[in-house]
Amino acid sequence: MSKFKSKASLTLVELAVIIGILAVLLAIVCPITQAAISHIHRAKAASNLRLIALAHAQFISDFGRAITLSDVKNMSSDHPYTANNFAALLAKYGYVDDVSIWAWDFDPQVKNFKKNPSKTFPMEICNPSTKEMNSHFKTVPLSVVCGVVQCPNFDYKTLTKGNFPAAYSRGLQNNGSWSTHTDNNNSSVFGSKGGLIAYYNGSVEWCPHTINKFVNYLTQLKTSKICETIPNSHQLSESPQYANSSFLSWIGHDACDL
Repeated sequence: MSKFKSKASLTLVELAVIIGILAVLLAIVCPITQAAISHIHRAKAASNLRLIALAHAQFISDFGRAITLSDVKNMSSDHPYTANNFAALLAKYGYVDDVSIWAWDFDPQVKNFKKNPSKTFPMEICNPSTKEMNSHFKTVPLSVVCGVVQCPNFDYKTLTKGNFPAAYSRGLQNNGSWSTHTDNNNSSVFGSKGGLIAYYNGSVEWCPHTINKFVNYLTQLKTSKICETIPNSHQLSESPQYANSSFLSWIGHDACDL
């Protein structure tokens, strides 16, 4: 009777070949997986920004005016000029009241906030009964930067018809580029590769940069600053207090600081 000997172990050469094949497969699969995840995050963020832009557009339709700095300031005396107040105002009137729409779970700053044992991530923006802003929501880092418009004798409904920006993902700089993933308060949600901008008409676009993308509302000249595209106080002599229209981030950073 013939006896057959089975191979008890892999040779070093065979093991090296298997490892090489696995490395090649990982090199192929990882970028595809990362690209798919990035696409999902971007689509989710675009949907959230669209909801915010349309909510402000509905506010304009219902009240006949845009949200102003005074509205934002009145939501909180200790943090008067933040996008958190802007979010709380929309939540107060029942437009957008989901925290996750403003603080995206894939945003590095939001993830770090949730990991911090000394911080409390709220389930709601405003108290359902009092309509006051949740105290924990005041310090939540938001992924969204929003705009307020203050201009006398302006038909605010024009905003919902034109291509005016209403909100965008955090991290846009004055020079039209997006900041990197850092601990900086204005670090970009998506890193330096780009960001999302939502308009009052509900459209959302991905922008690698905004260099000379916009038109200054006052001068009609090309500009990289997003806040210069919305109706500023083009009648300053009538009411100097309306001199600024500001885009607000969660810490009060003005994306149009000079």
